[in-house]
Amino acid sequence: MIRTFTSDEIRDTFLEFFVEKNHTRIDSASVIPVNDPSLLFINAGMAPLKRYFLGEVLPPAADLCNVQPCVRTNDIADVGDRHHLTFFEMLGSWSIDNYFKERAVELAFELLTGRFGFPADKLYVTVYQGDPALGLPPDDVSAAAWERVGIARDHIVYLGEDNFWSTGDTGPCGPCTEVFYDTGAEHGEEYRPGLEFDTKSRYIEIWNAGVFMEFDKQPDGRFERLRFPSVDTGSGLERMAMVLQGHDSAYETDLLAPIVRAVREGLGGAAASERDVRIVSDHIRSSTFMLSEGVVPSNDGRGYIPRRLLRKAIAVATRSGYHEIDVPELAGVVIDGLKGAYPQLGRNRDRTLELLGREQRDFGRVVRRGLDQLSGLATGPGFRISGEEAFNLYATQGMPVDLIRDFAAEQGGSVDEARFTELFSAHRELSRGGTGKADAGDPKGAVRTLAPEFTTAIGSVTTEFLGYERLESESRVVALAGPDGPADSLGEGEQGLVVLDRTPFYPEGGGQVGDTGTITGPELSAEVTDTRRIGGHHVHVVQVSKGVLRVGDTLDLSVDAARRRATMRNHSATHLLHAVLREVLGDQVRQAGSLVAPDRLRFDFEHPRALTEEEADQVERLVNGRVLVNAGRDVQVKPYQDAVRDGAVAFFGDKYGDDVRVVSFGDVSSELCGGTHVSGTAEIGLFRIVGEGSVGAGVRRIEAVTGEAALAYTLDRDRTLKQLAGRLRVSAEQLPARIEALAAKEQKQARQTRISAQSLAAEVREPGSGRRYVLLVDPPLDPQQMADEAGRLGEELNAVVLFLLPDGTGTLRIGVGVPAALGGQGTAKELLEQVLTVTGGRGGGSARFAQGGNITVPLAEAAAAVRTVLEDASA
Repeated sequence: MIRTFTSDEIRDTFLEFFVEKNHTRIDSASVIPVNDPSLLFINAGMAPLKRYFLGEVLPPAADLCNVQPCVRTNDIADVGDRHHLTFFEMLGSWSIDNYFKERAVELAFELLTGRFGFPADKLYVTVYQGDPALGLPPDDVSAAAWERVGIARDHIVYLGEDNFWSTGDTGPCGPCTEVFYDTGAEHGEEYRPGLEFDTKSRYIEIWNAGVFMEFDKQPDGRFERLRFPSVDTGSGLERMAMVLQGHDSAYETDLLAPIVRAVREGLGGAAASERDVRIVSDHIRSSTFMLSEGVVPSNDGRGYIPRRLLRKAIAVATRSGYHEIDVPELAGVVIDGLKGAYPQLGRNRDRTLELLGREQRDFGRVVRRGLDQLSGLATGPGFRISGEEAFNLYATQGMPVDLIRDFAAEQGGSVDEARFTELFSAHRELSRGGTGKADAGDPKGAVRTLAPEFTTAIGSVTTEFLGYERLESESRVVALAGPDGPADSLGEGEQGLVVLDRTPFYPEGGGQVGDTGTITGPELSAEVTDTRRIGGHHVHVVQVSKGVLRVGDTLDLSVDAARRRATMRNHSATHLLHAVLREVLGDQVRQAGSLVAPDRLRFDFEHPRALTEEEADQVERLVNGRVLVNAGRDVQVKPYQDAVRDGAVAFFGDKYGDDVRVVSFGDVSSELCGGTHVSGTAEIGLFRIVGEGSVGAGVRRIEAVTGEAALAYTLDRDRTLKQLAGRLRVSAEQLPARIEALAAKEQKQARQTRISAQSLAAEVREPGSGRRYVLLVDPPLDPQQMADEAGRLGEELNAVVLFLLPDGTGTLRIGVGVPAALGGQGTAKELLEQVLTVTGGRGGGSARFAQGGNITVPLAEAAAAVRTVLEDASA
């Protein structure tokens, strides 16, 4: 029987194993790709590391490992079964131009059977059968390696394209070998060589133990050899937990059980199937994580994925009879469960729950109407919903096509998905925006993609932008849209989209959020909650608070001036920050994304390591120095090639035409930028860095504030400093010395609690086995002291030293120290393994010191077991 592991233990065991095997642990990346247009989301652990495999960037080490959150929706139709999910955690290890197939197989087998305890006879492996048409041979090398380590020949299965893996349509790729666990006869027929291998029910994939990167797939479909071969492995944590925790589905694991339980309680009494519960649980979990990373639901691009999942979840719940589903409350369960591993979930909790609540409110109004319309289309056995009917439900009610498909199938009908796809593709072409930054983080009030009818109503009218020089204007309404599509008017309390002939409102783009403000007229008052450029049109999101807004009206527009000024301060500060980073860290610094909002700025840049304290201080001082010189803003429009030749820096992700707008501040900064800026740098006021960290392999993020926000931040810090000084009864200037004195006192006290070797001399035992040892049961030690104390006591006593400590959670921790002089009696790691064989638990270490944990037997029983092992001459 396999020992049960918690999900935290699985993560730790995986990483500890590969670190012991000389792999360097690296941070996980955001699920939002950096500078990779081929992906909407990170869909595999190696996706953020592509440039390492291509040889474009030198990795921090040849062998790497981490746990990477991933979003993958290509199997969304299977969600609700035992193990398919749209969000999952990938346990990954990599070897870049170092070891290859044989070593990868050896490591996989050792981890699975030695650390996790899988019986070899329950494991099946697949290898690539080759493809003569592509010139790709079968992977006999991997098959032979598996047989050599102990996998029976009839458990090695050759498969086709499922065992040739890549991250996308282009890029690094190669054959792979996957490991499957046999979950038993109750889930299907046993595999026999020559028959089909069931990868859906009985045999569950627990690890892609080696994608052997040999090729670089080109856009034309050709395979070119990579400059060097590499290994990429990936194991879905949820599936591994499913097997190691002895469950029939991933939804029963400690990773998903809390959200499943909350959903099941919410749907209690409703006509919800187990599949419905799982779909709602998965989709809310996945959407919550994506939104915590800065994604905002939308009808296009990256934001379409969480919107689609959320609408499916809400519709499934509503269809099941549960009309009052509380998405934010359920998301709170997800956040509480994952924030320990991914702190951004906790930091961004309020924003995430606000976005989820808005999606539920917006879609909740129409979902029941959409479901009623769907019911009206079920005309009898074998009915078929036309592509036009399905698209109308999507465009006017926001019903996801997979929900329409599921409904039709449940009622014995079908959907003309081919025609729907044609209409949807045409809709997306008409509605695709040209200047927005999908990874910059959408602001409050994200705009829907424009329906084709709305685009037609606008016609060829273009909006004149006045906002570089003015914050107010008189403008005429060209087109309106409400919740149900194009409209002639919007009444009091209604929200919709407005296009005008001219406007001072800046549309979101280049990282800068869209303007907000007011539209007024005789008997009319409306709030502009967001401004976007979509499909080439300047679109305002409005909420009418008084009167009626009509097409053809001439109205007064006014931008929220204070908000715009704050945004301009942050945008101009972003330019100064970019220039200073290149000055301090080198010209290799390149922007990888940005967000410019009224309350803060965020700047992502390519850099291989964290900034030192000295570098961060230097950056902050230099930016403030540039602020103080009050360099004036200069704006020029010139040919792109001329701008770049003159030294202007192009921003990541933006698209430029033949002529570009160049924003410069003296000789400090020159950027290609369409955003709004202060007229002189002194208007920025004050610049303070409030955060610096990693957002992926080789990408750092600086978060900062300016102006009044920077002043408030500084005063808050000063107030905290004074409060701490007051608590310690010293001045703020004396605080560092006081803290040093307290730390020294604490260290002295810790040294004074060291165990005396002299007091233990009489307890050293030397039984018939000849192994000198001393066992300390529940000594006055912290676990962190065990290694040092074992080394010191072992040398002074010339004995093996063992500690048994209760860890406060009902289990025991053990430490084993073997001094060099007694190395002939076995290493610490070997002795620990012998003890754990009797006591249970897991652990590892080196020749001199090893430690283990999760020992569940009583303390006295564990002590007796340790003595038995140490005094057994044959041990």
